[in-house]
Formats: sequence, C-alpha cells, structure tokens
Amino acid sequence: MSRKAQALFFTFGAALFVFLVRRVGVHHLLANAVRIGWLIVPVAGVYALVYAGNAWAWAVIMGGEPRRPPLWRTYAFTIAGFSINSVTPMANAGGEPFKVAAVSGWLGTRRATGSVVLYVMVHALGHLLMWMTALLLALTFVHSSVPRGVTIAVAVVCVGLALFLLSRHRRGFLEKLLDLLLRVPLLGGWAGRLEPRRETLVRLDAQITAFYHERPGRFYQALGLEYLSRCVSVLEYSLIAMGVGLSLSYAQALVIGAFTSMITNVLFLVPMEVGTKEGGMYAVFAALGLNPAIGLYVAIVSRVREIAWIAIGLGLVWLAGPSGHGTPAGIGVGSSERETLMAVGPGSGEAGS
Repeated sequence: MSRKAQALFFTFGAALFVFLVRRVGVHHLLANAVRIGWLIVPVAGVYALVYAGNAWAWAVIMGGEPRRPPLWRTYAFTIAGFSINSVTPMANAGGEPFKVAAVSGWLGTRRATGSVVLYVMVHALGHLLMWMTALLLALTFVHSSVPRGVTIAVAVVCVGLALFLLSRHRRGFLEKLLDLLLRVPLLGGWAGRLEPRRETLVRLDAQITAFYHERPGRFYQALGLEYLSRCVSVLEYSLIAMGVGLSLSYAQALVIGAFTSMITNVLFLVPMEVGTKEGGMYAVFAALGLNPAIGLYVAIVSRVREIAWIAIGLGLVWLAGPSGHGTPAGIGVGSSERETLMAVGPGSGEAGS
C-alpha cells in the first residue's frame, strides 16, 4: 500500500475517531475507566485474544496462497480494519477495502479481494453460530422475559441465514447477486457499473467455492476460530459486571452479548453503535431480570475499551506498507473491488459485535 493511501485511511479514521470521542465525552470516558480500576486491563486484554482469533482465521483463509503476509502483520491489519469499520457507518465502507489494499502486495488485488470477501462470509457465519448458541441458552438455561415464540422465531431466522451462507460457500454468489441487482429498478443503474467486471466476479466466485470444496479442513478451522473468538469476546461483560459487584454466569454473558449484537447489527448505519449499544444493553439486562442500570454501565465501560483499541488500530494503519515481494507497493483497491466488498453487505464494525 502506498504512503498516500495509508495517509488517506488514517486521516479519515482519525477524523471520525476525534468526532466520536468528543460526542461521547472525554471526561465521561475517563471517569468510567477510573471507576472500573485495574479491571480495565483484563477487559482490554480480552480483545487482544479476540483479534488474535480473527487474524488467525484470516491467515487460514490465505494459507493456500504462495505468498502471504506474516501472522503478526495480519494481526495488525485485522485490528486496523476493525478500527476503521468501527468509526464508519455501513461497516464495510472502510475496513474491508483497507485490508484488501494492505495484503495486495502479497496476493495481488484480485486474490486479496477474494480473501477478504471469504473472511467477511466466515466472520458472519461465526456470528450467526454464536447467536444460535445464545438463543438455545435463552430457551433452556437463562431466564428471560422475552416471549419464547419471539426467541424461537429469531432462532429460525438465524438458522436460515446460516444455511444460506453455507450454500453460498458451496456455490458462490457474486455473479448471481449482480444478476439480481440488475433486475431491481432502483439499483439496476448502480449495478450496471459492475457489468464490465462480471469476469472478475466469476473468478472471485470460483475462489470462494474452491476454498470450501478443495480445502474443507481450512474452512472449518477458520469458522471454528471465528466462533471461538465470538465466545471469548463476551467475557468482558462478566469482568465489567464484576467491577460493580454483579456476578454474571458465562451463559448470561453470552446471551447479553448476542442479543445486544443483534440490536446493534440491525442498526448498523450508526457509527460506532453510538447510543444503540447502550440502549440495547439496557434492554437486554432488563429482559434477563437484571438491573438495567448496570447494563448501561457495562456498555459505557465497554465503550472505553472500544475507543482504546480504535486508537491502537489507527496507529497500526502505518504497518500496511510495501510487502517487499516485488509487487508494486502503490497497488490499491479499484472501484470494482470496492463495490464488490460493499455488495457483500454490512459487516460488524467490531470483532465481537
């Protein structure tokens, strides 16, 4: 990636980061960080593990490439990508194109785009599996005031989405998505700009299906790492609650994390989930028969952790330099690749969201 591209990604992310910190309030964030005390260290440490799992999953996806970035750089690119996603509406608008540009020096733009599209799909599938686990816990072990019919209905939707994603791994989806968009009146004009790139979409579909059919072991390894990362991420809620004297079981923490995540993903247009995470956490705590005020506190302290990692991630943008493998360092993300990534759909701004 060229220094100019790095500067653009960094400036864009930093400007939004400053805006969001000012909107939340510096004194408010510092006060809550002081209140939780030393527990802020293990709370932040949870996400060091989460991002490690995310990076490992992406590295597994890139494992069949003859040249690929070392794991430590993949880790840095992963944190930077999630940080950029966290401060932008429609999460894939910044972080995913950044990751494509970051690894293009090793893989080339098309293969890099394919690896990121594959990662987004596996990431989403891991998310759905975590949701289904939480819904099962809510139906069997965890008391909730949410009607069972609603919980079952959401579970059915999650199963359907998971099966759909698996089918797309087996058969591809980008060319079919283009054909569908061309038939939609309001989107046909925009989709028409991708028509000259149909051959590229076909090759990307082939890369997606080849990963599933030819390397099933790596597919399930990447999916397992993503699912495990999701399950680890909810430990921060137990740690934060511990700071105010509330003991949360792991099952409760998983249900809280999954249900709050559902709310924030529905409202994915809001940058950094401002207000939606706090409101969602308040509602979920109340539904579980817990003090909703503690839920609000947990969300605010989690926000402190998010902002700390966003700052770290934006700094790591500068590690996305030339790969040193002979591919032009200035290679970036073309319009077709960017539009392809946007067509995949909104992803999660944050690893555990």
